[in-house]
Amino acid sequence: KGAVEIQQIFRSRVRFRALTLQEIQRYVVTGECYDKAGGYGIQGEGVALVEEVQGSYTNVIGLPLKETLELLKAQGVI
Repeated sequence: KGAVEIQQIFRSRVRFRALTLQEIQRYVVTGECYDKAGGYGIQGEGVALVEEVQGSYTNVIGLPLKETLELLKAQGVI
């Protein structure tokens, strides 16, 4: 079976709660923000900063798992 390329865009929105300067400074001190796109890790301590996620939570982390599985199933890969 030949290779197939599929492109799909999945959009997720993250809304932070109102943060105090002290809360931001406490988070920065954890060091978690330094190696994350967007400067926070929702899969770690950064989850405490978030008020709402619209869309795929796993997309915010880096790979929309449910949506990827649906695409693979639609192609008969799994």
